[in-house]
Amino acid sequence: MFRAEADPAWRRPPATARPGPAVRTAAEARTAVTEALARCPGTGERLRGDAWLAVTELVTNAIRHAGGVTGFAVRTSGGGRVLTIEVEDAADAHPRGDAANLQDPTRLGGRGWPLVKLLSTGWEIHRLPGGGKRIRVTLTA
Repeated sequence: MFRAEADPAWRRPPATARPGPAVRTAAEARTAVTEALARCPGTGERLRGDAWLAVTELVTNAIRHAGGVTGFAVRTSGGGRVLTIEVEDAADAHPRGDAANLQDPTRLGGRGWPLVKLLSTGWEIHRLPGGGKRIRVTLTA
């Protein structure tokens, strides 16, 4: 799933957003994912591993290409079988990358976004009022 239009409802933080300090690093994002999944006993290791990889790529891309993370949320639904991750940054440019990059072991970079799309069951990109974007990915067990 892909959408690139503004959606005012996205300005509301999810009810299960991680409390406390804002997420600014990939390590903090992985901790937030771990905490969200820990509230749902029985979630699989595969979902956690896929989510760690996806959130690491999203946050790293925000830091590397967009000046850092400006907003972050993670929530579960479906008894922990569905995980939604939202990462905001200040850049309007959409992530790039070709799935063919995943097949070329000699290529430096360009694998992050194709990998996130491969791991997720859905993704959306929304422009934010005042600039920037929110990337929302959904992963399922």
